[in-house]
Amino acid sequence: MNISPDHKAQIKKAIFLTKINTVIEKYWPIFLSFLSLWGIYLCFGLLGIPQCLPDILRALILLILSISSLGMIIYQIKHIPLPSFKERLQRLEQINKLSHQPLQTLYDTPVQENSQEVWNHHLKRIYKNFPKLKVNFPRIFKRYLLLNRIAIVTLCIFTAIFVSHHHSSSSRLLSAMRPGYDDITMPLPKIQAWIIPPAYSGTAPIYIKSITETIATDPKARLHIALSDLKQAPDLINPEKNIVLDYISTQQLENNQWQVEGTIQNSGKLEIKSRGRIIATWTFNLPKNLPAQITWTAPIQKSQYDWKTAFPFKATQHYGIQSLTLTVTLPKDSKHPKENILSYTLPLGDHPKNITQTIYKDLSNSIWAGSHAQAMLSATDVTGQISKSEIVDFTLPKRVFSSPIAQKLDQIRQSYGTDQLSRTDTINALIQLQNIPDTFNDYDLFLNYIGIIYYLENARNNTSQVKTEALSRLWELTIDTEERKNSNSEIAKANIEIRAAQANVQEQLDKMQKLGKENITNQDRQELNRRLERLQNAVAQKMIAMARQNAKDHPQDSDGKEVQFTSTRSFQDMFKEMSKTMENGDMDKAMQQLEYTNQVLSTMRNATAEDLKKLEDHVKSQKEMEKLTKDLEALTKKQQDLLNQSYARLNQSVPILLRPNQDLNQLSTPELLKQITPQKPAEKHEQPLPSAEQTAQAQQTLKEELKKIQEQIQAITKQPIQNLDEAQQDMDEAHQFLQDKNDQKAAEAQQKALVDLQKGKQSAKENMQQQAQKFSNFFPVFTANTPQEDPSSANKASRDKKNDPLGRSNDPNNNPIDLSGNTSSARKIEDELRKRADDPNRSEKDLDYIYRLLNMF
Repeated sequence: MNISPDHKAQIKKAIFLTKINTVIEKYWPIFLSFLSLWGIYLCFGLLGIPQCLPDILRALILLILSISSLGMIIYQIKHIPLPSFKERLQRLEQINKLSHQPLQTLYDTPVQENSQEVWNHHLKRIYKNFPKLKVNFPRIFKRYLLLNRIAIVTLCIFTAIFVSHHHSSSSRLLSAMRPGYDDITMPLPKIQAWIIPPAYSGTAPIYIKSITETIATDPKARLHIALSDLKQAPDLINPEKNIVLDYISTQQLENNQWQVEGTIQNSGKLEIKSRGRIIATWTFNLPKNLPAQITWTAPIQKSQYDWKTAFPFKATQHYGIQSLTLTVTLPKDSKHPKENILSYTLPLGDHPKNITQTIYKDLSNSIWAGSHAQAMLSATDVTGQISKSEIVDFTLPKRVFSSPIAQKLDQIRQSYGTDQLSRTDTINALIQLQNIPDTFNDYDLFLNYIGIIYYLENARNNTSQVKTEALSRLWELTIDTEERKNSNSEIAKANIEIRAAQANVQEQLDKMQKLGKENITNQDRQELNRRLERLQNAVAQKMIAMARQNAKDHPQDSDGKEVQFTSTRSFQDMFKEMSKTMENGDMDKAMQQLEYTNQVLSTMRNATAEDLKKLEDHVKSQKEMEKLTKDLEALTKKQQDLLNQSYARLNQSVPILLRPNQDLNQLSTPELLKQITPQKPAEKHEQPLPSAEQTAQAQQTLKEELKKIQEQIQAITKQPIQNLDEAQQDMDEAHQFLQDKNDQKAAEAQQKALVDLQKGKQSAKENMQQQAQKFSNFFPVFTANTPQEDPSSANKASRDKKNDPLGRSNDPNNNPIDLSGNTSSARKIEDELRKRADDPNRSEKDLDYIYRLLNMF
């Protein structure tokens, strides 16, 4: 085609635009059908009709529409042919009203090659006045009038509905196109939520009142959500990086009812979403939760009462500590790898926030006893955080055996346990012990010894189980050998039974502590009582064995039945208290009581018949001291009478006699009222007032009585009582003043003597208690005052029954103290009574009593 470039470009553009118009015209009905079909559905969606259908039916409708639309498009594309190039040229010629088909001529070629010049001339003549080509718009309106009308009506309806519901139109369209999603016009499901704080916080449940709220709670709190009128399970979303809710469980209770539970772990925002909508948004604020702080409060060392190792520590955590784990390891050495000596977990049922305690563990049976070890404590708080203490170095306690056989057995056991001796060499070393004279005279020891050799010889392989069992038997044999060296066979057997009973009780307590308070059954409690009874019988057997040995060694002394009875009752009380504590579910206290019982029994196992003899002597001394204390109290009363006589001659009332470091407001009501109790008027005239000479003679007699009592007390306590010496000096001064008829000075000296007598009596009691402390480890009843009678006796009278509310005895011959005399003392007493009457914490009974007494003033 030999034409100008301008005409050529114009023609190409016109042909291209014509092609586009023809394509639009061919596919316009497809577009109108698609638009009308989906437009009608979207109009229904704006009206909320599809949303009322079940999700499955809505999904089925959308699937049918999608498949129909796609099938229609594919069908029409295949069956509607596009216009050819020639048809497009003809269309351009018709639109531009070109005669002689000039556009078609451009694409013709001459038949003869020598006529090319004529052909070109022909083209120049055609395009000499060639017009600008017009393409016009696609002919889609008049040609598809019905479809256009349907599409326009659908579009208008859609626009009208969209504008009328502009606030919810987008949500409705999205919901109509997505099954399982609701629009914003649908009612929200009903939601109820509450938080159960963790047990350690001790706070009440928190009810969440709105769907957007900020809640302050504690870690590990449990979030409970109940939803109704909800078609599918909700989703819990953490918009932030940290996980707010963990351990989530979702359950469907009934149709359209759901329950969601989860544990609040961290602070942050939580969104509850369902069917494309956010149902609730909550923000949780948790306080800063620091891990537990663990510190060692003292060096790790051997306990003073037995071979246990004491691990003193202090742990704090502001929410509470759930458990403690003590780990003892032997550091890696050139001779051995790292060894685990102990891993002990101590559950803390009460979850204390501050705990200062000492864990006692017997590590002397370790094959590495005497070596350097390392200890570490780790604490798990109630929120699940784990913290560790610093690693402390210490030396494992090593028992010192006095028996040569026990020493040899311990050496063999350690060598075998540390792989210095093989199993065969260990057997040979044990057999060679028979060469030592009088090795195993006791038949029970010999059987255990032979049993260990037989066990090692018949073991097929030297496995860890075989080794552990053999080491355990060797340790028991070593301990029994040492004990039988220092005591007879009967006492040694009793010690073995005590150890076995202790292990049984410890095992049952550990089991019950792991079960927890709520899971302990009556069978568990009965089993504990049965094991405690076995331990109690073992203790009684040890006491009987020691008493027999003591009677054999000291036939002239008593048979020790009183000591047996007293100590047995003491242990019974300890075991009853432990059983009662277990029934109340206080596992921590029960474990502490068991630890104390183990301390007592551990020391008791080492007690000999000589110790029992010393204890009997101490009991006798206590009885003598009790008699002397009564004599001292009677002497003090006589001294008070002499003081009363001195003041009576001075025509003054007796002042209140305070104990050392005691003021008026510390006196009890009976003691206070003794000072204001009037005497019987008749007795004042019946008995004449003694003279100063008579009082001086009585004072000298009291001094001599005190001297005798003091000598007897000193013989028991093995040391002088300084206050009694001072009382003698005061009495001597009072005697001198009375001889000089100086009642004023005599009264002052007598008052000092009374104070020193009271101090002396208290010092004597404290001294006896200190002596009793020597036996407290295995006879805890002697840590305080020794009972004077059977604790279970029903005839034991209390002090309240023997005395009236004023502290006076029920003896009809008892003479109260005269109130007459010093009015200032009475006024002080009255003021003190009124002060006590104003105390709102006193009981009604006590207040009524005080008011009746105040009426006396």
